[in-house]
Amino acid sequence: MSSHKECINEFMASTDPKVQQEAVTNLVDLLQNNQLTLLNFIQALQMYITSTNDTIRISTFTLLSQVLTKISSTKLFPKDIEVLMAFLYSKLLDKPVIKFVLSCIYSLFTMKYFNNENCTELMQKLIDNYNPKENPQSIRLLALKIINYQIEYIPTQIYPNDLAIDCFLHISQNEKDPNNLFLIFQILQKISKNLDINNYIQPLFDTMFRYYPIAFKSSNEAQETQVNSLKDSLNASLASNDLYAAELYPNLIEKYNSATSSQVKLDILTTISVVSKIYSISIIQENFLSLWNTIKYTLINQELAQLVSISTIMQYYEDSSNESDQIFHAALIAIQDVSSRLNDDYKLLIFDDLSKNLILSERNRRFLQSYLTLAVISLPSSIKYNDVDNDDDETLRRTLTQLFSSEQPIEQIKNKRMLLVALSYFSSDSKFITQLIPFRDDILNLLQSSLSSSSLETTLRTLAIQLTSDLILSPTIISSSNGIEFGLFDNERSILIGKLGDLLIENGLQSIRDFNTVTENALLIALCKLSKNSNCENDIMNEVINNILLKINILELPLREKCILLNYLIKISQTSSLVQIVSIRLVNLLPNDVSNYTESKIPVEIILQSLTSLFISLDLSYDMNTITKKFLPILFDFILKQTSITENENNENNEIKISYICEIIRRMIVGLNNEISLSLILEFFKIFKNLFNIKDIDFSEKDNFTSSFGDIENIESKNKFVNYNHIPILLYAIQGLDLEVNLKSKINLIDIIKTLIEILNIDINNKISELTKIQILVGISVIFNKYFSWIEFNKIFSESSYDKTEIKVWALYGLILKCDSQAAESFIELLLSLNFEELSKAIDIIFTAVNEVSDKLVKKDEIDLSNGLNIDVELLCAYKKERSTLMMIRSASKLAVSNLRLRHMWKQRILEILLHKKNTDNSSNINLILPLILTYLPEELYTSHLKILLPGLINTIESYNDESVIISIVKIICNVTVNDSGREMLKPYLNSIIGIVLSYLENEEGDLEGEKGNSKKEISKNLKKQSLRCLLGMCLFDLPVVVPFKKRVISATQIGVSDKSRSVRLLAVSVRQAWEDLGVDLSM
Repeated sequence: MSSHKECINEFMASTDPKVQQEAVTNLVDLLQNNQLTLLNFIQALQMYITSTNDTIRISTFTLLSQVLTKISSTKLFPKDIEVLMAFLYSKLLDKPVIKFVLSCIYSLFTMKYFNNENCTELMQKLIDNYNPKENPQSIRLLALKIINYQIEYIPTQIYPNDLAIDCFLHISQNEKDPNNLFLIFQILQKISKNLDINNYIQPLFDTMFRYYPIAFKSSNEAQETQVNSLKDSLNASLASNDLYAAELYPNLIEKYNSATSSQVKLDILTTISVVSKIYSISIIQENFLSLWNTIKYTLINQELAQLVSISTIMQYYEDSSNESDQIFHAALIAIQDVSSRLNDDYKLLIFDDLSKNLILSERNRRFLQSYLTLAVISLPSSIKYNDVDNDDDETLRRTLTQLFSSEQPIEQIKNKRMLLVALSYFSSDSKFITQLIPFRDDILNLLQSSLSSSSLETTLRTLAIQLTSDLILSPTIISSSNGIEFGLFDNERSILIGKLGDLLIENGLQSIRDFNTVTENALLIALCKLSKNSNCENDIMNEVINNILLKINILELPLREKCILLNYLIKISQTSSLVQIVSIRLVNLLPNDVSNYTESKIPVEIILQSLTSLFISLDLSYDMNTITKKFLPILFDFILKQTSITENENNENNEIKISYICEIIRRMIVGLNNEISLSLILEFFKIFKNLFNIKDIDFSEKDNFTSSFGDIENIESKNKFVNYNHIPILLYAIQGLDLEVNLKSKINLIDIIKTLIEILNIDINNKISELTKIQILVGISVIFNKYFSWIEFNKIFSESSYDKTEIKVWALYGLILKCDSQAAESFIELLLSLNFEELSKAIDIIFTAVNEVSDKLVKKDEIDLSNGLNIDVELLCAYKKERSTLMMIRSASKLAVSNLRLRHMWKQRILEILLHKKNTDNSSNINLILPLILTYLPEELYTSHLKILLPGLINTIESYNDESVIISIVKIICNVTVNDSGREMLKPYLNSIIGIVLSYLENEEGDLEGEKGNSKKEISKNLKKQSLRCLLGMCLFDLPVVVPFKKRVISATQIGVSDKSRSVRLLAVSVRQAWEDLGVDLSM
């Protein structure tokens, strides 16, 4: 290791930070290992320290400060520190090196063996020899860090109280830097809490308040966060000692009354909130009246939205972007925080002040504002103060007495609305509910008269509906006489719920002209909230659901009204128990005599659709065992018998019914545990065994299993009803199975696939509908996805009798979804051998969408009304459940598909194989396949390959006239124009692209030369629209590139403006305007 002198010389001679850092490290090691004394080190620096060259002295003190920063805090002893500190004090006036001098002082000051008694000298030296006005921000920060360390870590009895405050006031003067100010406010809090500030109230307050309110401009989110932190820190400083209140409150009030800036008013109200929660109660009481007189006009002059409940109002005004609304919200928070520290005597002063506004009249514009203010100040505080009697509710009692006074003119509709809104402010807390009990009859009369008002009084009814549900669900209270817990409307609950149900039915039976969607939505939300409450569930069933079902059973009721009422049933069934009860009642509506199903009070398809919607509304984690045992035998028996009898009568209706049964069964299987779901699937195979020539299935392993379909004889009896159109039921059930269920070990699935292929190939007398064929093909794809590999694929399709293209593609789809490379390669090879029509269909199959299903993240009080009759059955569903190993709060990243094997990289794999094939195969088919596949891929997958692909795509669009290919390529080009890099790649081909796109728009007859000279065919609306979108994207190019085309494009769009399609005309107008604006200065 180099000697200390060599290290010093290396540091001084070098400008390389790495060399200097190495020299510092070596010197620290020498000191730590006792190979160098501090005295020797300082002596070696002497010639540099005394140099008259500023640069040399700066380097010297830089070295010293870095060594002291890195050396262990226990290395130097008191005498060493004292000598070095004395030397550093003498250098405080040396301006070029003061930054490093202060850094050295800070390092020594924070060392373990610094003599705390010497801090008095340190503070005096800073006062005498350090002038903050002459130094930049980084130096001022070092001085602040020194005083901060002293106040925080040095016992107060060691140093003079007044000297510490004088030192702080000296070094903090005229500070403007946000980072330094943040530290100043932190120091102020410590001084105010730990030192005696009686003699320094004014200067300390001035140090804080000169910056009030913080008004630094913020241009980004990070700066906004910094400004907010500064505001919080300043408020905490102002609140750190009661002695500041005498100065603070008058200044805040004066600023508030004179402020013209909304932000200033917001900051003042926030400060009032903060300090009022911290200052002592006596201080709040002293200043209460002046604060109230300042805030009250903001509160009572605000134009108030007629919203139900305090929480809704608070949220509304908090989210508002209107400055007046934001100030009002801040004022509400401020008066709540102030009043939370006061006893009822002070609150009564507010009541007295507002009492003249508590009776409705034509001239009273402050009715709601006054009741809202009184409700807010009556809210129980989250913090209990010994000095405040929180049980004294005289203000609340007087307020409610006025609200329900006989003087209130409630005859007019608008007055009822006002009373309902005012009442809603007192529905959120048990403290309020206790005081509402004496007025229960008044409340009931007001609610019932409002609910019974004309259906045209939408606002009044909606308010009454919301408030009725809120009061039914209001917090329970405990009786003072017997200790029993009860709710405000426990006795009247069923009557009120029944009234809401009657209104819903009444609205549902209205004609289209009189139907009120606003009232309907309010009723549904109210009843859904009530149905989710366990105390109200029975009332919902007895008073609402039963009445709806009675109406549905009326034979003469039009189908439209029945469907509306059914939709209500589905939406109201918010709990699993209600779903089961309603489902039982709906199943009972199915006709007993399947031969006369047309006489059913409701079409069977609608009943099955309703059941489907109910079952899929349940959480994926819900155990479907009970539902399956109750409903599966009934539904399965019904669909087998009914569709067998009507097989030749109405095949389309049978498809619909079977599809809904498929969806129901798939959802049931998803909700069963693995053992039960496997047993159930084996039962299904028992029923279908004749159709698939399956041998007897052994249930011996399932001793405890109770068959959902009864005994074996009962299962066997169902065989006679099964036909080809029922196969999707079995295949949907298999699709719902969890991936961990080993069906392959129980059933020879290869034979099942072969049988399915034979059924599709034979299709005796076209008995299988087109929808059923698709469902069977999807089922084949699912089996390959879940249970087979490339080996099984080869084994099955090596036989020529099974080698049908469409079936083969669906089988490949199942393998490709789990990213099987051999399957993807085989698919590309297959495409190359097909004609255009066949390969287009094959590509459509491979990119069939898989619908991902997962539970909605709905908040506790949130109502989801999306469930209903308008449900479509999906061919493929990927059920995403929470991974059992992750027990934290659920998020999208913790969900995994449970019933299919999906790998998100499969599309990328197909693209890689396709690109490789393009390099080795120059057939014309590859140029057609490429654009058709690219349109299905996310843009980010192929963007990096576009430079290579573009020449081929342009050549294809110029030489091939099939619209699907042209639209695909134009769409790709359109996507590329969004990014700068994409536009750069397109520039060499811009003339060709714009020329081609314009050719599709300029032909007024709207036709396109057929392929290879065939007859002309009309250009489709889709091609015109895609061409126009492409031209719109071209506007993003640099002006010199596109301006030459301006006249021609505007001329072409003129033709589009007169197109027979409205969507084409609208798009053409937008494109024409965009191109007309090119090169025009729009700022004039």
